[in-house]
Parts: sequence; structure tokens; C-alpha cells
Amino acid sequence: MYFTLTKKSLALIIFITVLSFFILAQFFSVKANSTKLCTNAQRVEFIERLGVVLQNDEYSKKNVVIPQEFDKVYLKYNQLQLEAGFDLNAYRGKQVEIYTYRSNDGKLVNLMIHKNILIGGDIADVKVDGQMLSLKGK
Repeated sequence: MYFTLTKKSLALIIFITVLSFFILAQFFSVKANSTKLCTNAQRVEFIERLGVVLQNDEYSKKNVVIPQEFDKVYLKYNQLQLEAGFDLNAYRGKQVEIYTYRSNDGKLVNLMIHKNILIGGDIADVKVDGQMLSLKGK
């Protein structure tokens, strides 16, 4: 039994196949890099797995909007995020929560959360000559 396809039918099949591939690739790429942090206990556990010892489990929280256009500071900050497997480009114009914890050695640990998913963050030394590290660990 043979099937004959018109050029139009073949083009439609190819289009649907390619579109399906891109949708599935997007879905799995987001899920592969997602860490769900719904509770304070989950956030503290995540930070401890980085090798950071916290003073306590208290935190401050603020809401910020990731800018649509990245200036030099955000471009550099996103480079730090890329080192740890995050990318803030997908969150341009979106409101995110930043949870800040203090470590025993005085550093600040910032976790950027969007809809309970960790999307980035940093470990910042607050000294004048301090540095900012990605969430890859110490």
C-alpha cells in the first residue's frame, strides 16, 4: 500500500514536526535547570548544600522587576548567573522575589525566585573589597 502526499501536506507535516521539537526542547530545558524552593526550609537546605553556613534561618525578602533592557551591571550580573547554569534573559520584565540570608562569615546569600523556582542568585562579600560569587558554591 502506497501513500501519496501533496507538497502542501508534506510541508505541514514538516512544520508540525519542527514546531513540536522546539516546544519539547524548551519544556525540557526549563525543567532541567529548575530548583523548586517553596519554603524557608527548602531555601536554607539549598544554601547549606552550597557549603555555606548560615547564622540562622532568618531572611529578608524584597520584590524586584528584572529590567527589559540590561545595562552594563545587569549584563555582568547575568554572566555570573550563566556560570552557575542560570540565565535571567527569560525573566526580563518579570517580578521576582529576592531572599537574602546572612552567613556565619558575614557574606550575604541572595536567592532570586520566580514562581517558587530558583532563577539565580549570588554570594556577596559585603566588605569594601569583597567579591560576588555565583551559586556554584564557595
